[in-house]
Amino acid sequence: MKERFHGLLSPVRRHLDRRRSRSRSASETSRTQSPAPDGDDCLSAAPSTSTILGSTTQAPPEGRISAESGRCSAAGLIAEQWMKAYDLAKDKLSEQELKQLDAAQLSGDTADSPIMAAKDARKKMKEKEWKCTDKDGREVAVRYRIEKIFKCIDQYANIVDVGIQCNPQISSLVWAGLRFILQVSLNHFEALNCLEEAIDTIITKMAYCQFYATVYAESLQITLDTNQTTLAFKEGMASALPEFYAAVLVFSIKATAYFCPSGSAKFTNYLKPFSVTLEPFINDIKSNQQKLQEFADMATMEQIKGNSKRLQEMQNLLGELESGMTRLKIIEANIESVKQNVEVAEEERYLSKLPNADNAAFNSRLWEHKRQCLPETRVDLLKQITAWCENSSGKCVYWLSGMAGTGKSTIARTIAHNLANQQQLGASFFFSRGQGDLSHAAKLFTSIAIQLAYAIPGLKPYICRAVAENPRISQQALREQWKKLIVQPLCNLKETLAGVQQFFLIIDALDECEGDDDVRLILDLFSQAKNVSTIQLRVFITSRPEVHIHAGFCSLHTTHQNFVLHDISEQIVDRDIRAFLCYELENIRAENSMPSEWPGESNIELLCHRASQLFIYASTACQFIRDPLWGPEEGLSIILSDKYQELDEMYTGILAHSIKGTNQHKRYQEMIGEELRRIVGSIVTLLEALPVTELARLIGVHAEKVDQRLRCLHSVLEIPNNNLSPIRLLHPSFRDFLIDQTRCMDSRFCINERKAHSDLLENSLNLMSKYLKKDMCNLQLPGALASQVDRDRLNHYLPFAVQYACSYWVKHLQQCGMELRNHGQVHIFLRTRFLYWLEVLSLIGKISDGVLAVKALESMLTPKSDVNHHLHAMVYDAKCFILCYRSIIETTPLQIYCSALVFSPQKSIIRSEFLDQSPCWLKRTPVVQAEWNPSFQSLEHSKRVNAVAFSPDGQVLASASSDMTVRLWDPSTGALRATLEGHSHWVVGIKFSPDGQILASASSDNTVRLWDPSTGAMRATLEGHSDGVCAVAFSPDGQVLASGSSDNTVRVWDPSTGALRATLEGHSGVVSAVAFSPDGQILASASWDKTVWLWDQSTGALQATLEGHSDWVCAVAFSPDGQVLASASFDKTVRLCDPSTGVLRATLEGHSNGVRAVAFSPDGQILASGSDDNTVRLWDPSTAALRATLEDHSNGVCAVAFSPDGQVLASASDDNTVRLWNTKTQDPIQTLSIGGTNPSIEALGVTVAGHSYEVYAVTFSPDGQVLASASRDMTVRLWDPSTGALQATLEGHLGGVFAIAFSPDGQVLASASSDDTVRLWNPSTGVLRAVLEGHSLVVCAIAFSPDGQIVASASSDNTLRLWDPSTGASRATLKGHSDGVRAVAFSPDGQLLASASFDNTVRLWDPLTGALRGTLEGHSDGICAVAFSPDGQVLASGSDDNTVKLWDPSTGALRATLDGHSDWVCAVAFSSDGQVLASASSDNTVMLWDTKTQDPIQTLCIGVTIRKLSFSSIGSYLETDHGILEFETGIYRESRSQSISHHPVHISGNWVKWKTENILWLPPDYRVMHMAVRHNVLVMGCSSGRVIFIELDADAIPITPVL
Repeated sequence: MKERFHGLLSPVRRHLDRRRSRSRSASETSRTQSPAPDGDDCLSAAPSTSTILGSTTQAPPEGRISAESGRCSAAGLIAEQWMKAYDLAKDKLSEQELKQLDAAQLSGDTADSPIMAAKDARKKMKEKEWKCTDKDGREVAVRYRIEKIFKCIDQYANIVDVGIQCNPQISSLVWAGLRFILQVSLNHFEALNCLEEAIDTIITKMAYCQFYATVYAESLQITLDTNQTTLAFKEGMASALPEFYAAVLVFSIKATAYFCPSGSAKFTNYLKPFSVTLEPFINDIKSNQQKLQEFADMATMEQIKGNSKRLQEMQNLLGELESGMTRLKIIEANIESVKQNVEVAEEERYLSKLPNADNAAFNSRLWEHKRQCLPETRVDLLKQITAWCENSSGKCVYWLSGMAGTGKSTIARTIAHNLANQQQLGASFFFSRGQGDLSHAAKLFTSIAIQLAYAIPGLKPYICRAVAENPRISQQALREQWKKLIVQPLCNLKETLAGVQQFFLIIDALDECEGDDDVRLILDLFSQAKNVSTIQLRVFITSRPEVHIHAGFCSLHTTHQNFVLHDISEQIVDRDIRAFLCYELENIRAENSMPSEWPGESNIELLCHRASQLFIYASTACQFIRDPLWGPEEGLSIILSDKYQELDEMYTGILAHSIKGTNQHKRYQEMIGEELRRIVGSIVTLLEALPVTELARLIGVHAEKVDQRLRCLHSVLEIPNNNLSPIRLLHPSFRDFLIDQTRCMDSRFCINERKAHSDLLENSLNLMSKYLKKDMCNLQLPGALASQVDRDRLNHYLPFAVQYACSYWVKHLQQCGMELRNHGQVHIFLRTRFLYWLEVLSLIGKISDGVLAVKALESMLTPKSDVNHHLHAMVYDAKCFILCYRSIIETTPLQIYCSALVFSPQKSIIRSEFLDQSPCWLKRTPVVQAEWNPSFQSLEHSKRVNAVAFSPDGQVLASASSDMTVRLWDPSTGALRATLEGHSHWVVGIKFSPDGQILASASSDNTVRLWDPSTGAMRATLEGHSDGVCAVAFSPDGQVLASGSSDNTVRVWDPSTGALRATLEGHSGVVSAVAFSPDGQILASASWDKTVWLWDQSTGALQATLEGHSDWVCAVAFSPDGQVLASASFDKTVRLCDPSTGVLRATLEGHSNGVRAVAFSPDGQILASGSDDNTVRLWDPSTAALRATLEDHSNGVCAVAFSPDGQVLASASDDNTVRLWNTKTQDPIQTLSIGGTNPSIEALGVTVAGHSYEVYAVTFSPDGQVLASASRDMTVRLWDPSTGALQATLEGHLGGVFAIAFSPDGQVLASASSDDTVRLWNPSTGVLRAVLEGHSLVVCAIAFSPDGQIVASASSDNTLRLWDPSTGASRATLKGHSDGVRAVAFSPDGQLLASASFDNTVRLWDPLTGALRGTLEGHSDGICAVAFSPDGQVLASGSDDNTVKLWDPSTGALRATLDGHSDWVCAVAFSSDGQVLASASSDNTVMLWDTKTQDPIQTLCIGVTIRKLSFSSIGSYLETDHGILEFETGIYRESRSQSISHHPVHISGNWVKWKTENILWLPPDYRVMHMAVRHNVLVMGCSSGRVIFIELDADAIPITPVL
């Protein structure tokens, strides 16, 4: 606000500054001789000369009064007025006040003094909710009054300071007074009204006064005539100014004296309030200001000749200032209102991202007609629960348990209602079996979080922040949701919520929540609510006394209080039931105008007796009596008959009565009974309730028939009047009755549960077969996200019944126990609808359910059974399919038919059955492997994965990564459960404690962190190592934690306290691994000093040193029986030793690169080793025989771990993935194409061609007939782009090949390698033409001259070499760089060669003579790229300093520096006309620049780092090593009407993109390092070594979705 205020002054200041500049030369001498006081520098509104009252004249020396001329400067005048004011003030003050006046002169206060005092006051007021009464008698918070005062001072302070600082010794009294008043008035709230008015008066009036003083000062510098009005103006201002200042001084002293009285004044002040005492002085200030205003008004145009225009201008500006201030206040208020609205809308947007279980809250529409406890019922119990609520020191959790029908939910609704009225209800969640989201815990905590956001003041922003920071939180584990959505936001309330308050969570019918494990977890998490300190969060839970719930509460020990409903005395329950019956029957009597004596006391007593303490009996009886089909009289008569004496008899009677009114023919009644049993059986068996229309759709019955059959069952079913609300059981006891043949004795109504599930299974399969198809929601775009499909669109294309069938058909299959056979209904469904089913699961967010469903199917089948071996093969293939592509299917459903189908193995049954569903725009698909890899699942980090570990129970897989996180996964589904953040550098090691309660992580940030894996909370940080920590290990009993570090030590810790127990020193290199023996007696440490040391864990004494490795030892592991110690080394071997003797048992050889990890299976029968050769090898440790080699990673394997059951092996790799392998995989399952041969897969057995390591480069020959690829595997391969066939493998290099280039005529191919050589090949024959030797280090770049007569090579040996490609002879060695050379480029005419180096320079050479032509210096870091403009007049260089520089190569002069990238620039290129420059950076952008203006034109955000780029020949697009990039049409100045021979397709992250749309996701094995595009053919070199060819039909690619 202050800045805006000063902005309004700018017109005044500009006007005065112009006047000051005109007189600057005239006053220069006097200023030099007499410097102005400091205060004058602040005089922004006072000119040194003026024409207000006459012609321009020179001002006297500033700060001094000129006696000779009678004129003075504004500063000097104001200082003089303060002196006069001081004398006047003394006449109005008492002796004691004069002392205060004199003392105050020494304070030196400025505007900062009261501002700071106001800030202090404001801070205190925020801490204390003090109240005071305003002048209208209303009670307001003190802090709002202080806030208003603060704003007033802050707005005007700088202006007032201008005048006050002219005589700071006296005038600082004003600021000192205000400061003192603010400080002491905190104890005098009654003074705030007057104080507010006083400060506002002083500040605003002094701002005006400053203006008047400036006008008056300027008027004195002008020689005037003797106009009486002018003289009156001068005389009036001369007297009024001091009087005004004196009034201000007097008020300041009087106010100070009031608050700091002495003597008798102490008593007097209490008799006279502040406002009465000081009001006269405030009025004095106002009246003096009014006088000034009157004198100023005298200076009109008619009264002051020639100068009134200036005065009027100043007055107008002042008026504008006042008007502007008013407008600004209005605008500011509007902005603040808009800001608040935007903040609210943003918060609502984030909350809307959280899945909310509809009808979960107690007051939801679903429970609207459910009753609460009637008055005078449940009195004692409600009192006890209320006492628990009011006892802030009571137990955190209250458990109300009771059998079915005892009224638990009614009590829960009553408690929730009461707490809501007291504004203490945080949230409620009423579980209900068969009610969709209310039957499970998936949306429990997200729903609670939403309710808490609205219930607890100030909590919503913290929950919204949690959603913003964790956008996938709803898909994470319940523990993670509890921690991040509830616990952490509540903990952040400590500075927001005043005082500790109580809020309650009400959880009803926990026994109706699916999943015993989830229930136990929920109880455990709720018990942790006691740890929230900012509020008291307490939980009220009701449930049946189920065994798993009882066990869960027992584990909570002392954190809960419980009450058992069925333990209440019968007399009390009967009394409450009688009260309920009386209430309900009286309502029925009144509704139906029954006689007053109806129903009669005896009937009520009989009903109460029959209820037998079950409220559900009384409630159902009343529902039946109320049914209009027979009326109260007949209904009561039926209920009181002998057939309805108990609950079961009543249920039977109600069902029998529902068919009694139908045709009396027995056969007809049997048919009606069968229909009723089918419909009701479906209702009670459904796993999620459905509306009538959807139920009818599912079971294949007309909705009218369903309505007709259920018409008489309103007493046991909740049957809505609309087609959107589902049918629900009024009470679960009705279901219990129907499916129990010992209770439901009437065969017409008893439900065979297995038969009902079987019917629902058949109905579901039929419905899915009818509805499911490709692209169910008509998304069209291959990259369309499931999250983009709104609920209305989803429900339009996918009716609820279809969603239900897709969600639950496998569960119905499990419940019915159907035998699965080849060619049966399930088999046919999978063959024809499997991919469509996955698509629906993706759209409705249930892919994890799909994974579990397929695994459940597999578990129901017998391998190699003649009955179902075809089906088993397909289910296994389906499992591999969904596990392999789960991550992309979950988010992007149509990639099922694109990426998942296209990249599936050739022998995949799913691929063969559905290959006709692959997109039509893929004319040629890549050649893929034949079989599924044993690694059936890949879990990805954003950077390399360094370690993996299974929890002891196998339910959690932890992975540690260089992205500084630890991730927790569900190994059964691949779902991410939690991300643990906190380390500040790479996480390189992780281990679970033996009991699974602690997860330890080791990091390069020198720390070990201990986590609670169940909540993700950090428990401790262990500090002490002086370098990165490489490994951690727990002792078998979990009492000791060991860590190995790059500081060459092992440290031993107490994990329960975090205390350091011991430091083991002795290694001379990095300690890379630690492991305890199974008995905990020995601690082994592996080191880069090539040894393994064995320590006595209890004493820390060194027991043995195991030597033998010839390189770093990276890992150690004990066998489960402790008889073998395995060590892995960079010497490519694993050594097996006897730890008791140190004797070598065996050396396992076979890896072709360093071995970084070893692990034994739990039974000790398998040893796994992971290596930098990208493989995992499985060994028999007893015989040292190799059992298997697992090849799937595209980079080094750095960690391996077995699941506790030994069935799964996890491996972590530098390729950023964790892969899960089936260690028990048998022979590959035979592929059987049911129903004939699919012609698209007849040619099985095609070998997937490619390199064995990463592909570093791919490039087309000039005529496009040959594609060359270079790899770390030391080869160059030549391909036919039209067929993708491998034509030749060029071998000979002894190191990785980093760069390749064709000669301009395509007759020579040059390859540069880390073996320090360049090789020249004949690409048509593959024959080696020459080996160019001479470099002593890696060759980084090569380039042909424009005429092809010279090859230039750049090397890390700081040199360039020029070669004759026809002979291979060396022409010259160019020396001069002081560091490695990274890039070379010839000028278009071939007369110059530019080289870029790590030495921060570009050097220009004559390629014919080798002479140095110039050195271009200016970059502050290494240079990565150089390029000449087409005319050779400009040279561009891109550097690690994030800039591009443009040079004149003829002179070496720097033309321009282009700033814009945020990371190093790795490639530059000019357009064909030289008017546009493109630069690519590791910030994943390409920027286009205008070379004439050096302005950026466009920034393309690519998502990957482009290291090679060039403009197309017509300039319409960029050709890069990751594809074709289009840019804005108007950028390139040449015609774009020419046909484009290349398509706008490129790689961005893990996607192939067409223009801006994602079209094809690349699985981990097909991640592209380099890509080349020619016409419609894409060639991609992958990190796995594969080279793949894809041909597109551009016209068939969908780019616009149908809405």
